[in-house]
Amino acid sequence: MVLEPSDTFTPPDRLDEEFDVAVRLPVPARAGEVAHVLAEIRPRLLLLKHSLESVDERLIAECLRCGTEIMVLARPVYGLLRAPTMRRFGGLPWIRLRSRAGHPDGERLKRVCDMAVILLSSAVLLPLLLAITLTVSITGPPFYLQHRVGAGGRLFRVVKFRTMRVGAEEATGPVLAQPNDARVTRIGRFLRRSRLDELPQLWNVLRGDMSLVGPRPERPEFIARFEGLPHYDLRHLIRPGLTGIAQLTGGYAATVEDKLRCDLLYLNCRSMRVDLALLLLTLVDLVRGFPRG
Repeated sequence: MVLEPSDTFTPPDRLDEEFDVAVRLPVPARAGEVAHVLAEIRPRLLLLKHSLESVDERLIAECLRCGTEIMVLARPVYGLLRAPTMRRFGGLPWIRLRSRAGHPDGERLKRVCDMAVILLSSAVLLPLLLAITLTVSITGPPFYLQHRVGAGGRLFRVVKFRTMRVGAEEATGPVLAQPNDARVTRIGRFLRRSRLDELPQLWNVLRGDMSLVGPRPERPEFIARFEGLPHYDLRHLIRPGLTGIAQLTGGYAATVEDKLRCDLLYLNCRSMRVDLALLLLTLVDLVRGFPRG
């Protein structure tokens, strides 16, 4: 069974050569129509030839209930996951989706791994944190507290090294970070480029507000602007992360839509293997200075 958009270009496939394709439906298809086809045909596999942000959660739940495996057409950025669920059918790459709601056992294991990574790296992190704190203190308070939205829409205060001049938003109010932001200090520019300004958020990870890997926590002022985007609220199903796909691929120049695609990708494909791959890629970018800014 294949769902494909009728109003945008999608690459041709050779699925009929490899599978007995029961039906092809256009997107967007009504959830009730898809559910009827799933119940009547009981396909073993559903292939989605459209973007993750257009995938309805009810569709994934219905496929899981019917025992139908569901896969989405992969984009180049998906290769970043090193996911074992990546497959190639009909001459195209596909990646398996899973339920977006986290399993309690999986979340507990993720929490244990977060704590273990922080503990094992503390001998390196503590001197680095102290050195940066003393350096930033030359121009004012070293830390900056800011309200962010976490799992379940809960507000918490994120801790970062201050990278902007004191009182940078007093005249303008909340403004999204931009490449070459004029509000950023000389020291702050280096910290942002290397992502070292994010290190104090390890405290938020220890508190349980965040995880090492996940969607970036956003400010409530901006979420009020973005809540009209399809499935934007799904980002709050899991704890936000210190690093993730959006941080590694887009940097400060990424659009809200690009970040959302990355967050939905992680939400659907997360696993311990994926988390470890993203953490290793983050370490590589820490060394080379995050080339995407």
